[in-house]
Amino acid sequence: MTDYTEKLSAFLDGELPEDEAHEIEKALASDPELQTELEAIMAADTAAQETFAAMLEEPVPFELAAAIQDAPVASAANEPRPPSALGWISALAVVIALLIGGGTGYFTGLSQNQQIAAAPGWLDDIADYHRVYASQGRHLVEVPADEADHIKTWLTKSVGAEVRIPDLSEHGLTFRGARLLVAAGKPVSQLMYTDTQKRVVALCLIQSDSPREGFDERTIGVFDMVTWGARNANFVIVGDEDRDDLGDIALSAAEQA
Repeated sequence: MTDYTEKLSAFLDGELPEDEAHEIEKALASDPELQTELEAIMAADTAAQETFAAMLEEPVPFELAAAIQDAPVASAANEPRPPSALGWISALAVVIALLIGGGTGYFTGLSQNQQIAAAPGWLDDIADYHRVYASQGRHLVEVPADEADHIKTWLTKSVGAEVRIPDLSEHGLTFRGARLLVAAGKPVSQLMYTDTQKRVVALCLIQSDSPREGFDERTIGVFDMVTWGARNANFVIVGDEDRDDLGDIALSAAEQA
């Protein structure tokens, strides 16, 4: 346990004041023990999300789904009535709705013979990783760029989709190496690039049987992201929110990746 242990969870959730967050980022850059603690917390969080996602994948009985759809309006609080089976079903429906609404997934459909399913997001996890590793400097990557052939073989085998290393030098970016991450319970490849100001841009890939169509831009925390899908994978380019070239970088990466 370190002096920062109790603050690491809040740091990952973006709940610390700016000065305390910077203090922890500085400590992480020079303290391998603290880095290990942070990675353990991230792994535990990922495991919890994976367990919760598995719970949501359990089929919802048709009778319960029908009861949720057809449940009557609740009676007034001062109007007593005897308990009934429907009352218990309605209460259970509320609990399920709260659990699903508070999770990281989203509804994909509900019908007479469908189950409530959720797909945990991976971009929040990527933003968490980027916040930590982009400030590492010397420890930016696990495998350096001069082992490019090994990186492609290793990450392709690990994530289950072909990993290529785009040349983004036309955007002033130099490839520095790679890491293997876990997001939404799945392995993710992370290719790291830096510009002349040492700012980090990452290209991440996660295997998907249903790649997204088109490009999408979003901001999570202090990072901008551009996502797209191709072959059997989804991709995201992530960088500082004040960059105005991420769209162009994403297009170049998509042409090569």
